[in-house]
Amino acid sequence: MNFLANLILLNKLKGAEREIGYKLNFKSIPDTWISGLMRCDMTRTWQKFGLKILRGANYFTVGKIKNGTSSRFDFTEPQYQSWLGGYTVRLRPGQEWTLQNHLNLAVADQKSWLKRYGDPNPLCKFEEKYSSLGSINLGNYSGTLYEWSCITHSDVGDGFAKTWLKISAVVMTAAFNVFNPALNLHGIDLRPKDKGRNYETLKLSGYIATFNIEKDVKVVLYGNGIISNGEVGKDTFEIIKNDILNAMNSCEIIKV
Repeated sequence: MNFLANLILLNKLKGAEREIGYKLNFKSIPDTWISGLMRCDMTRTWQKFGLKILRGANYFTVGKIKNGTSSRFDFTEPQYQSWLGGYTVRLRPGQEWTLQNHLNLAVADQKSWLKRYGDPNPLCKFEEKYSSLGSINLGNYSGTLYEWSCITHSDVGDGFAKTWLKISAVVMTAAFNVFNPALNLHGIDLRPKDKGRNYETLKLSGYIATFNIEKDVKVVLYGNGIISNGEVGKDTFEIIKNDILNAMNSCEIIKV
């Protein structure tokens, strides 16, 4: 299966990295997340959403495996519905991107993910108020860090047992294992154990950092938790935000 991950995902990713000119690596991933990166070409997803890009890639991880599944799918865990990762994008020439353009990368990504996990009506909508927290420096690159919030669905629902998700989860875990063979993940690790709260609506809060690497090349780092509501009793972003920021500060922007 690792061979399949190389064939399907990583060969395509390498082509995207060459065209973008850069790739990402997180040197320090907190031990409450899977100690590895799922890496994939996002070009088609973002172009289909209407974003004017030439190529794009995603590097991310999710909550570590506990009791046979990622803590991303367990509403009692701080990593419930949390993301940690980054995007690289080469734009079509001549564009000026706003903060909302950068956020739309995450909107398209989240909706595509929810659809994969069986959500019949994927939802992701960023609120209009963002807080700029100043600069963030990674090696020779300086960017801007923001705090944001959005409304979205959980990816835990009726689709947990569908064949397509089973296949997709096997490919994703194989890609994690290629990055870090010591993980020895299995497809079931990236699927909820049951339908849970069935695509409940949640409010997320998190950090996003944007970098202008070259005229038409962007890097976006992201991480989030959830905000308490009637169903979820704790603000997980407050619990994990320091880990997210430390991971962001460990990110390497590597010229290919």
